Amino acid sequence: MTVPRGYDDWSHTLVDWLLRVEDDYVPPDLVPVGEAGVPGGGYIRAVAIDDLRAMGEASRAAGAGIGVWSPYRAYDEQVEIFTNYANQWGYENAITYSMPPGHSEHQLGLGVDFMSAGGGNPLIGDWAYETKAGAWMQENAWKYGWVMSYPIPPDQVGTTNLWSDAVCFTYEPWHYRYLGREVAAAVHESGLTIREYLWANFTMVDPVTGSPLPTATPTPSPTPTPSPVPTPTEQPTPTEQPTPTPVATEPPAPAADWFGLDQPAAVLVAGGIILLLAMIAVGLRRAARRG
Repeated sequence: MTVPRGYDDWSHTLVDWLLRVEDDYVPPDLVPVGEAGVPGGGYIRAVAIDDLRAMGEASRAAGAGIGVWSPYRAYDEQVEIFTNYANQWGYENAITYSMPPGHSEHQLGLGVDFMSAGGGNPLIGDWAYETKAGAWMQENAWKYGWVMSYPIPPDQVGTTNLWSDAVCFTYEPWHYRYLGREVAAAVHESGLTIREYLWANFTMVDPVTGSPLPTATPTPSPTPTPSPVPTPTEQPTPTEQPTPTPVATEPPAPAADWFGLDQPAAVLVAGGIILLLAMIAVGLRRAARRG
């Protein structure tokens, strides 16, 4: 379900191939199109009637009079239209050029398929470029609160590629949505499509989960403020750290030894040997004298 979708949120409510309103959503203020003084039948919301009248008068004054081909559709009407397309061409094709029930701007009472005042099917050919009424609407409709819902990128005009990634739908030069003059002017100034503008500013639904968002526009992640780099005079003076005493990882080398004896014991042994030798030498001298 799209959010917001209250009747008073009419200028901000977005329906597209992802977002929808309830099956029983019916605008409470539908009035006949004839009250606007333009050719065509059916109903639209009263909030749009004055600007439709003004736009009709301006188009006639410019020699490009407009009429209404298809305005408000009830949920059941959209069921019938979409089902016929799906049965004939398959669901995957139908969804590219016909909104499923509940997803259509026609159900809001604010989406209108326009035509030239003199008649003719606007679905044949490129109404925005091949008729005076279509060209006038493309240039001036936003001034009266109406914006083309499914435009085509300029570089695709005249090609066979009628799909628009910006709206995820096929080009419809005859289909306009009433937003009111203020929002329509903002959309026109932004250069965005209705879908892009409402998603960015008003739609409060996570496009992945479908869960309502707490605020209309997600708050962007804050940009981290880098810590200031100190100037040369501000560079901190390094604190001199004492050189740590190395910790021995192996036992220290033993003191020098003689024949496996530690040094004091070796000295005593050596002294005893010297004394013994000296005594032997004295004894030998005495024996020599006797002989």
